[in-house]
Amino acid sequence: MTRSTKRLMPIPGLDKADEQTMAMIVALTSEVTVLRARLDAFERIAEAAGLVSRADIDAFTPGPEADVERAAQRRRTLSRVFRALREAGEADLAAQQAV
Repeated sequence: MTRSTKRLMPIPGLDKADEQTMAMIVALTSEVTVLRARLDAFERIAEAAGLVSRADIDAFTPGPEADVERAAQRRRTLSRVFRALREAGEADLAAQQAV
């Protein structure tokens, strides 16, 4: 399920580019925080169950199928992080075309 970051309240003194950068930082920080918590939980559960050690995880090398899945995940993450810039660019383009 894709979640989107709520639009930030305008901060006095910030221009549009600053607000977009701030939105990107908030979205990226949210993604990293959730990811780190889930990864930590998984590693602890797997190690406690004797399934895999953290050293095994560190030594893991993904195969071709995993590489494809990871690339798709990277694209989704980048799309979400840069959403504010993309939407601003699309709005600017639409405004230019309307003139």
